[in-house]
Formats: sequence, C-alpha cells, structure tokens
Amino acid sequence: MKKTILKPVLSFSAVAFSVFAAFAFSPTPQRATLVDVWGSDPSNNCETTTTKCTTVSGTPVCTNLIDGKQLFDMNANQTDCNIELYRK
Repeated sequence: MKKTILKPVLSFSAVAFSVFAAFAFSPTPQRATLVDVWGSDPSNNCETTTTKCTTVSGTPVCTNLIDGKQLFDMNANQTDCNIELYRK
C-alpha cells in the first residue's frame, strides 16, 4: 500500500522539481534599454516638443504629431539636435 502511494508522489515531485529548476536557474534574456526622450524640432531651434520618442531603432522615425516633421534628440554637448529618434 505504501509503495502504490509513494511511487506516484515521487514521480510528481521529480517532474515538479525539474520544471522549477529549468526556470529558476536559466539566465534571463537581456533586453535593449528603452529610453523615452522628448523629441526636439530642428526647424524650430531644437525646441522640445510634447511627443515622446525612443532611442531604440526598429520602428519608424519619430515625427511631430502636429505637422509631421521628423524629431531628433540633442547631442551630448546640447548644442544641436541631430540624433535620430524612433516611434515609441
């Protein structure tokens, strides 16, 4: 009687432990760092707009919702807006 109960319980425990171990000890995948940026309009002295864009490529370029002009991010020196941004 004890063997008939013990055998399924041990089998279930072994399967449950292996499933847990597969997820618990596998490394998490690295995702690209998503950065939200307020787009700047180069035709208007690099004035910041209210449109949020991202620095991660792969989507269409970020445009101003009002007039459709392409938006950019400020460079490291904050002297020009020439870094291409993408839709969020």
